Amino acid sequence: AYVNVVGDPRKPTYRLVVADADGENARVMLESLQPIMSPAWSPDGRNLAYVSFENGGSQVFVQSLRSGARKRVSARRGVNSAPNWSPDGKQLALTLSRGDGNLDVYTLDIATQVLTRLTDWPSIETEPGWSADGQQVYFTSDRSGGPQIYQVSASGGRPKRITFEGNYNARPRVSPDGKRMAVVHNDRGNYRIAVVDLERAYLQVLTDGTLDESPSFAPNGQVLI
Repeated sequence: AYVNVVGDPRKPTYRLVVADADGENARVMLESLQPIMSPAWSPDGRNLAYVSFENGGSQVFVQSLRSGARKRVSARRGVNSAPNWSPDGKQLALTLSRGDGNLDVYTLDIATQVLTRLTDWPSIETEPGWSADGQQVYFTSDRSGGPQIYQVSASGGRPKRITFEGNYNARPRVSPDGKRMAVVHNDRGNYRIAVVDLERAYLQVLTDGTLDESPSFAPNGQVLI
């Protein structure tokens, strides 16, 4: 799933696209004159969560791939962004500002709309990703002076810093077996995809680009897109 931008650069059209893993058989799920961001698969592969700006502000929607039906699940005052499904498909981790301008990480029970605040710090906390067992949430924070990855219990508590190598690590995504975490890492001025061994805290840079972003594991844990 990805976002495709087409047309006049001054007034582009944004498309939410679903394709085979090799890029073939692409089909447009949604088209809008306002930005679409951050598509995220539900664990069963039947739904996508994403951010849309179609009504003048950021909102999080969940859309069925089979029927195309969609439901707005978060349109709270301020920023609604970076949705990510829990492994059981019952919750979304997301970033909200709740109107005070400060970005923090929350979990949202999709059925009940109950919010649980996981971070409360005068810094930018964003890009949440779940541990494989759903017990922990990883996120990007600049509370130490630059973007690094932290971990917090999905029920709340004191965050723990996870990455220390380099001055920039962001957008954490954990492998299906829970042993590794893909991140965007600043490697000598270049933004590259790296994998962190969570047990040994060892970081390995995988790509050689200058502006690589948004890593995501395949279900078998052997491939990154």
